Amino acid sequence: MYRVLLSLIVLPLAACGPMDMRPDGGGGAGGGSTGCTVTLTGAYPDAGFATNAAAEISLLGKLNALNAPMRAAELDAGSTVTRMQLDELFNAGTPSLSSLTAAGFQPVVQETFTAFLASQGRVWTPMDPPMSGGIYGSGTSQWIYSERGVDLRQVIDKGLYGALFYGEAVKRMPTATTPESIDQLLALYGATPNFPQNDTTAPGRDELMAKYAKRRTPQGMTGQYTTMRDAFVRARLAAGSASCTAERTAALETIKSEWEEMLAATVVFYVNSAATKLQDPMADVAKKSSAMHDLGEGASFFLGLKAVPQANRRISDAQIDQVLTAMKIPSLAGSTAFQLLTTVPPDIDALLAANMQLQTVYGFTADEMVRFRTNF
Repeated sequence: MYRVLLSLIVLPLAACGPMDMRPDGGGGAGGGSTGCTVTLTGAYPDAGFATNAAAEISLLGKLNALNAPMRAAELDAGSTVTRMQLDELFNAGTPSLSSLTAAGFQPVVQETFTAFLASQGRVWTPMDPPMSGGIYGSGTSQWIYSERGVDLRQVIDKGLYGALFYGEAVKRMPTATTPESIDQLLALYGATPNFPQNDTTAPGRDELMAKYAKRRTPQGMTGQYTTMRDAFVRARLAAGSASCTAERTAALETIKSEWEEMLAATVVFYVNSAATKLQDPMADVAKKSSAMHDLGEGASFFLGLKAVPQANRRISDAQIDQVLTAMKIPSLAGSTAFQLLTTVPPDIDALLAANMQLQTVYGFTADEMVRFRTNF
């Protein structure tokens, strides 16, 4: 356990300041002397949100609908899903999940569907060389893995957080000039105008990436959740006012930057969680499966992010590849994640190198890296 913790804090502080300590969320929106005549603080206006963002709000329901039969197959080997069902759910409605998913992630979705269908109804036994995939774990801590140890449902679910929700949002940002368009970005982020900082109590709870911003931010403190909230408020209040174009643009830049950093911070959390569980010499099959699930969840965020054009993200393709390789899941076919269960002891130091790489790319401070280990 201590080796996991220490490996995250030995790097020197980055030159940039901590992202969550900027009271204005960075970017300077709402300040300066650009001639903006609108007060850019206060509450996010909720009038019209549900109507303005109806199509974007519907995407969460469609993702949940796609997840449901796959999760049922994970919990019960007798429950199976067909290719037709998966394709229909992925393509259902207007807009569909498929229609907004980045082109580069479409083949990954189809590859994952094929692997899931081949693995459902089976039991996975980690071995080297790998054989067939299947269910691994016990109780609610069981998921369907490929023969190479990849949590297949997470590739779809968390992969779309980058390849659809983040990717679609940043694609729209250059033309997001109206209150309606900012509402739509907020829905893609997964928050509502009241920003409850609560991911458990429905209705109106934080979903999608807003849920993970909540988990990275202690209650009552500034952090990624409050930075995103304040930036969305500024963008929404500035939208539609010609005098506040600079403030709106700066707020959207903050949203874009923080959103990507939240994806990275959440990968840090899952890598550390997986490493901690894998180091437990008393871990039973449920805990080992939970570790592999954490690893797959974290890797899937970046498998999806890689499909977003380079112009719309700070991290390069080569850097993403380095992180995913350290996580032993550079791709479905290239995964060696199974070796974390077949090699005794597992190579935890190599796994934790992913977090060191993310700290370097995003300039996270040592304090941030420690905080990212916890779900708040």
